[in-house]
Amino acid sequence: MSRATRAIVLAFSCSLVAAAALADWLTPDARTREAELELSAAVRDTVGHADDPARLDTLGVALLRLARLPEAKTVLERARGLSPRDPTALAGLGKLALFADQLGAAESLLTGSLATERSSGATADLYATRLRRRDWALAAALATDAEDAGRLPLLQALGRREALRIVSAPELARVPWSRAYPVPLVRVKLNGESVLMALDTGARDLVLDPWAARRARVQTFPGQIQIFWCGTRVAAQPALVSRLELGGVRVENLPASVTRLRRWSIQVNPQAEPVAGVIGLGFLRRFTPTLDYAAHVLELRPHGATLTAPGAQHVPFEIWGESELTVYGSIGGGRRLALVVQSGLPECGIAGPPELFEEFGIKSGLSARAASRAGSFLMGRPWTRVTTPTVSIGTVIANRVPGWSGALDAAELWRHGVRRDAILAGGFFGRRRVTIDWEARQLVFEER
Repeated sequence: MSRATRAIVLAFSCSLVAAAALADWLTPDARTREAELELSAAVRDTVGHADDPARLDTLGVALLRLARLPEAKTVLERARGLSPRDPTALAGLGKLALFADQLGAAESLLTGSLATERSSGATADLYATRLRRRDWALAAALATDAEDAGRLPLLQALGRREALRIVSAPELARVPWSRAYPVPLVRVKLNGESVLMALDTGARDLVLDPWAARRARVQTFPGQIQIFWCGTRVAAQPALVSRLELGGVRVENLPASVTRLRRWSIQVNPQAEPVAGVIGLGFLRRFTPTLDYAAHVLELRPHGATLTAPGAQHVPFEIWGESELTVYGSIGGGRRLALVVQSGLPECGIAGPPELFEEFGIKSGLSARAASRAGSFLMGRPWTRVTTPTVSIGTVIANRVPGWSGALDAAELWRHGVRRDAILAGGFFGRRRVTIDWEARQLVFEER
């Protein structure tokens, strides 16, 4: 057995002993326990067979499913070293490169995997890679195989023009928020029309209500697509916005999705002007953005701008799939959790399926269960309010974090073939400044 593989087997054996000592209420849900059993079996089967690519593949995939990414990379690289065209190893390493935003490496590895063996997972990852590179023509060629055929007319339109083109932008654009709670709202011009929009790191592009799309004469395309937003999959119509203007910034040719947002709008801006939609990560990625929850302002600097923030706390992030900003943290100091960052989820700092909160012994009161109706605006079933004693990501800790139990659809937990656990929302950030440093792949937190 190689030294690296022996280290992984030893570390996993120690973790099993530690896990046995935990109380029953810290037991994860059934699918996670099943994945842990599969990992245990893979470790056992690999002992004495460290030169068998098939067994290494099984172990690497089992580690990957439980988000043990460094260990998975070590095992899959060994499998690839033994069998350079091993499609499973190439697909796994391609996924890891995609998560790390190493898009050139991801495309090469995933293309190599698909050249040997067709895989829905590798196809979806290669499609996401091409979309993130804004290689619209090559992405369009994969849209049908990636089960996103409804997006094909939009991708073809984007291929005929420069998408997300920055026409004008100052060195520092400061956009005051019209409202800070429950989600940040800003005043923008959508194709010249003045509207309110939310800032949401959990949306991949712009998301618009049909009335806003009609009022701003937004170009829509036939067919339907699905978008991941506010913890679930939502049916939408693909669209293209000619221009978006805010704080002296003007961007043209922005991909968008049109879906009904009326109930969500009432939740985030009650008894006031309807919210036209949300500004997602596709737009924010063109800049170095800072969401200042203390001063209630959005700051936009040029992409790659150097940040000077003495005393700031830095939290590494990954990007899963096409646009899902993901960090690692814990609830109450418990097991390591993968958290997707969605600043547009209202009245919330942490959200997950009921089984996640049950795992940590967090329950809602009777009054909260009776009053919870917010979830019906998207999923047709109520969410339940909970309060989480502590949530931490890296060295950043928040106490008594408000949450929604049920706000993350259980079908999303394994969407990318890797376990994720919860949503980290704006209520966690408190009165901090949060900058997305794309170059360093870090969230930079400044206390105020």
